[in-house]
Amino acid sequence: MSNKTPFEPLDWSKPTPGHLKLLFISGAGFFADAYDLFAISVALVFLKQVWSLTASEISLISSAALFGAVIGPFIFGRIGDIFGRKYIYGVEAALLAAGAIASAFSINPTMLWITRFILGLGVGGDYPISATLMSEYAPARSRGLFVAGVFSMQGWGIVTAALLGLGLLNAKINPDIAWRIILGFGAVMPAIVIYFRRRVHETPRFEYFVKGDVEGAKKAVKDVLRQDVEINNVNNASNGIYRNLLRYLPVILGTAIPWFALDVFFYGTNIFGPFVTSAIGLAKNPLAGIYIQLYVVLAFLVPGYYVAAFLVDKMGRKSMQIMGFSIVAATYLITALMLRNGIIIPAAIIALYGLAQFFTNVGPNVTTFILPTEVFPTRFRTTGHGIAAGSGKLGATIAALFIPLLFPITSSALSATAKYMVMSNLLLVLVAVAIIGVIFTALFIKEPKGKPLELSSGELGISQ
Repeated sequence: MSNKTPFEPLDWSKPTPGHLKLLFISGAGFFADAYDLFAISVALVFLKQVWSLTASEISLISSAALFGAVIGPFIFGRIGDIFGRKYIYGVEAALLAAGAIASAFSINPTMLWITRFILGLGVGGDYPISATLMSEYAPARSRGLFVAGVFSMQGWGIVTAALLGLGLLNAKINPDIAWRIILGFGAVMPAIVIYFRRRVHETPRFEYFVKGDVEGAKKAVKDVLRQDVEINNVNNASNGIYRNLLRYLPVILGTAIPWFALDVFFYGTNIFGPFVTSAIGLAKNPLAGIYIQLYVVLAFLVPGYYVAAFLVDKMGRKSMQIMGFSIVAATYLITALMLRNGIIIPAAIIALYGLAQFFTNVGPNVTTFILPTEVFPTRFRTTGHGIAAGSGKLGATIAALFIPLLFPITSSALSATAKYMVMSNLLLVLVAVAIIGVIFTALFIKEPKGKPLELSSGELGISQ
């Protein structure tokens, strides 16, 4: 395998204003993705006061966007590898905006489920495109920092949803208007970024490896570095990925299964955040739970994104992912045993819950987003990322759909003691899921930090 890559000027450059511009354009869309997925947990607090929702209706409404987010990455990811990243960049934002507006005008649970599903298609489609576009432009030594920077906007999306919900609650806005404002606000940010995304240049790697356009690749690099560059003419116009699919099967397992495991426990605790904080004894009711959830996000989840961004190019993706999964498993196990034995110490429980949230980010929540952009070759990169992201959102959908049915933490009929036992059982299931994440990461992931994409993916060494 040759260590010489076509994009050495880009790989070994220092970060430039062009990189920062791409970071903000991609990050703004991801802010909207996170806001729209998690806003439903806040909106449900108001919706339950307006519509007499059954447990099954709550499950469907909570999981509707996630159903779309399962399908979206597969569709948009494949299109991104066939027609290009730019071809689809902005289309997913338009779909997201349209779905958010339509959901705000829903007249019944069925219409809300359908419109949230449409929104989810846009959310899911943004994952492989935004991540890959940033990765294919970023310098090798700081690629993790830039891709993690895009992902860090997730935290601010969650915070915004909680703040808006609290503002409407304190203003005593009619609940039927409040939930519509919360869901409709999700259209603002994607509408803003559509124009800027359509003006982004196609990535140099897609120009070079897929289109075979060396001059186009040079222009794309110049757009970021602001200088003319020479690109080595490595003969790799067709990397043979389809003939070597079995070679990438371990990579697919190593990226898809851990992301599935992550989203089961991440969405399992966050999409029902106000109800979870109530069920583990941190709040008297779901309304008060919004405050606790906001505190946990600001104190633990958001800082975790930035600690992860700082460490990911130093510590490495694989080590961080194993560490994060392991600490989440340990903290949830301790919390489950405390609840099961009636040891309700709010300060200790919130510390454990916050620690789990922190190491979810200083670990798999960030690394599962980065890794698929680095371990698949160019012709398969957004497809591979789409498979991983779609698998993750499948885990999130299963969590959103079945948690209210199997672990009725949203029920107001259960006593506090009964809720503690239910929450303990849920946490024990999530412990097992986190352990699965550790196993598949350890077995199937090779560390890509600091390597050009062509080397971390094995692209230059695949036989034609």
